Amino acid sequence: MRQGLLAASCYRPRLARESPLYRVVEDHIETFLAEIAPSPPPAHVESSFRFFLECGVPRFGLARYACPGCKTSIFVPFSCKKRGSCPSCDAKRSALSASRMLEETLPFVPYRQWVLVVPKRLRYFVNRDPSLAGEISRMLSAALERFYRKQSARGGLPEGAFQAARPVQIHAIQRFGSKVNLHVHVHAVVSDGIFSFNGEGTLAFAPARPVSQSSLDLLTENLRRAVLKRFARQGLIPEAAAQDMLSWPHGGFSLNAQVRIEAQDRAGLERLLSYCLRPAVSLKRLGYLPEKGLVRYWVPKDRITLEWPATEFLRRLSLVIPPPRVNLVRYYGALGPRSPLRRWVSEAARHRASRGDLQRGWRAPSPLDGIVSKAKSLALRAASGAWARMLSRVFEAFPLLCPACNLAMRPVAAVTEAGEITRILNHLGLSADYPVTQPARSPPRRAYGEDCQINPLVEAFQGIDELPDGTPLGA
Repeated sequence: MRQGLLAASCYRPRLARESPLYRVVEDHIETFLAEIAPSPPPAHVESSFRFFLECGVPRFGLARYACPGCKTSIFVPFSCKKRGSCPSCDAKRSALSASRMLEETLPFVPYRQWVLVVPKRLRYFVNRDPSLAGEISRMLSAALERFYRKQSARGGLPEGAFQAARPVQIHAIQRFGSKVNLHVHVHAVVSDGIFSFNGEGTLAFAPARPVSQSSLDLLTENLRRAVLKRFARQGLIPEAAAQDMLSWPHGGFSLNAQVRIEAQDRAGLERLLSYCLRPAVSLKRLGYLPEKGLVRYWVPKDRITLEWPATEFLRRLSLVIPPPRVNLVRYYGALGPRSPLRRWVSEAARHRASRGDLQRGWRAPSPLDGIVSKAKSLALRAASGAWARMLSRVFEAFPLLCPACNLAMRPVAAVTEAGEITRILNHLGLSADYPVTQPARSPPRRAYGEDCQINPLVEAFQGIDELPDGTPLGA
């Protein structure tokens, strides 16, 4: 039986232990945890880093695939599937989610990206409480529903059907900025119009008028008042602070809607979705100087290269790791969990209904219940091959295709027993050693100044003023 970790003409898996991020974590994770010992990070942060050190390393587990014809086998290392700390798993998740949204969720209509950023004075609370980002996302979705209903033509819809019309909304809550800094904001991909259902099996799409600057300013102001009212009602800020912020000539809230994708530009829509779901760190822009213990990161937006001590970089990265069981991708409007439009919009996407058909009124070609049942079975079948499906889409090379027989290889076993893994790796001529983290080292003493960029407190509270009564924020 021929065996190998990869075939010559197949997709070649990454060398996880050679990436700069892996070496940074391997060399400095113990020092990072020792430096913050008096106030350790949440348990999920340390576990994310620990599991990242096992991601893509054959020593921690293998999946065996075999060709049904010639019996050739390949062994694929396990992934950690952690969010925030592992760019590889985040990139896989982003590519897979974007492809599924295109094929099964988003019909062929125009889409617009909305980006909402709250002022620095409120970011402390949003960073501290993950649920607040979800509330802000819900308020944005409600505001966009009202906005698109005003911007779209009613046509011949009765009042009830028009009030039930909704745009398609997919919100991605990003916890990071371009400089690997904690910056929670919302990206929303929204259909540039509303969907309606007349109850007779017909789904219709009404395009929206272009977004003017005056309508955008009004929408931003309404959002500002809604968010400040919510913060004051929850006791996060005093009522006087909310009134003070409402009196500002520039509200501090930023709502951008410049990016618009046309109905037939599916490649552009996929790029937009991948951008909204992208990892926090790009390995192509990351550099590591092990002899100096420094991390360098290129920021193309500002055309600068940032440099930090390795433990400071790990601190920044630890802040953007999302808490467990917190959804960062949310569906609203016509794709909301309880929306009666959800099934019909998804079917229009699967059947590739054109924009013209949707504007005239599109009918499903067969009974919907049967279509949904078939779609569920196909989705479950595709989920088992999600890894291979994603790689074939991104790298245009199907990783489970036998190079000798050209047949699809099938999963045979998951190898998790240490002795068996060692035997396989020795047979393949690969290292069977466990990666070993470097012991904690005492950092050099340094005096932090008030404006020192290395001082963690500077970034944690930057741009946050005192409350109107003189009370420091967060006291």
